[in-house]
Amino acid sequence: MFENISLKHFLLNKGPVIILLLLALFTRFWNLSSPAQVVFDETHFGKFISAYFDHKYYFDIHPPLGKLMIAGFAKIFGYRADFDFNHIGETYSPDKFFLLRFLPALFGALLPLLIYCLARAMDSSRKAAFFAGFLVLFENTILVESRFILLDIFLLFFGFAAFLFFLVFRKAEGKRKIAFLILSGLFVGLAISIKWTGLSFLAVIFFLALADLLKDLRLKKFFLPFTILAAIAFAVYFASFAVHFSLLYKSGPGDAFMSRAFQQTLAGSSVSTDTKPLSLIGKFLELNIAMFDASARMIAIHPDASHWQEWLIMRKPVWYWTKDSRQNIYLFGNPVIWLMVFLGLIIIFLELLRNKPKILKKQEEKRQMTKILVLGYLASLLPFALIKRVVFLYHYLTALIFGILILAILADSFFSLEKVPEEKPYKLKKLLEKKKIAVPKTFFGFSSFGKLFLYSGFLLLVFFSFLFFSPLSYGLRVPAGIAEIYRCFIKFFAG
Repeated sequence: MFENISLKHFLLNKGPVIILLLLALFTRFWNLSSPAQVVFDETHFGKFISAYFDHKYYFDIHPPLGKLMIAGFAKIFGYRADFDFNHIGETYSPDKFFLLRFLPALFGALLPLLIYCLARAMDSSRKAAFFAGFLVLFENTILVESRFILLDIFLLFFGFAAFLFFLVFRKAEGKRKIAFLILSGLFVGLAISIKWTGLSFLAVIFFLALADLLKDLRLKKFFLPFTILAAIAFAVYFASFAVHFSLLYKSGPGDAFMSRAFQQTLAGSSVSTDTKPLSLIGKFLELNIAMFDASARMIAIHPDASHWQEWLIMRKPVWYWTKDSRQNIYLFGNPVIWLMVFLGLIIIFLELLRNKPKILKKQEEKRQMTKILVLGYLASLLPFALIKRVVFLYHYLTALIFGILILAILADSFFSLEKVPEEKPYKLKKLLEKKKIAVPKTFFGFSSFGKLFLYSGFLLLVFFSFLFFSPLSYGLRVPAGIAEIYRCFIKFFAG
């Protein structure tokens, strides 16, 4: 069966995926239990996860799925909630931290592969898809969110998986088409069940469905798939709350946020029994309203809080943990990637505004996909302009990955990864031909060596930038001189 499959063929097809997977597993799981201390919001999510073990009701502004996943995984491997997570820097067992951080690290390791597959589903070349996966792999902010008891990595994975399955659904036929629609709805529901910002992925899918409607004006083809998808997403969202309520059946610290009728459903509640307890649907509705109200009231000032428009240039890195002046963890991105995304967005906005496109000419399908990605970027970013609550740099990560996917499309043009018609050569080629210098076959003005040099150069630049700032992601101890350089960078980006 495999006799005719050469090593070269295998490496070309599977090599990028294997490389991304191995590097992702190493970067996410290496030294995962360090620091064996509470880091940033682990002080909150650690408490919430522990609540599922003693069944005492807690209140959080986010839906429960992310906490349920970590608690369920920890339960399977014998975790017992014997730690309070009282404050950042509090020491705990390294083995317990490894167990609680395992699931975020696993999803963080799978995310670069998912982005590679998504770029391929967008008809990007293998090299461009690898470029996108590579950038996600070596983006320091995504690494940090993957290594601690935090929720955003689940949101990113589920949301972009939903996007991927919907893209495949559009191309599939027969029973497979229905299966991919169900999967897309399932993963949208999972994303929204992590954080409400997962709604941006539902918006992207809506834009895609609307684009299909404009090509085929049969409303049934638009409303039926989107209605099925939205219904599945809501069912998943509701189910996560049903499990949440079934596990938190005792009176706890979250009682104060809920009505007397809600508290009446909790064992050990001090409210009088003359109040009629709420039904499951009643509890679901009340909790979601309470979450919305509490989120809207979160206007407290935080030194590392930022505004949405500052995220484009990585303003306000977030201080996650410190041991001393030479050993810290910051949510600090890879400056090379953030600059590339920022410039790429400017280029693509200008390109889309042109009456006669230059970069995506004769590539109408990619032009339409680029528009969807831009809408995804804006849908992930602009809602924060309306939110009054305190927000941080990590709220930009969904938009950042949409920006990276836009770079993958640009990469196919700039790095000559797609063939471009030869009838319009560049001036350099003309000059060389006049001087009777042999010109190798060119794509978009670069020789095969030239495109490889540029492509490899960008990847190396991203990697070495990641490597230089990685101590801020891992919390590694550095010499005093390096620590001072880091402080200068942090001060510069903090404004």
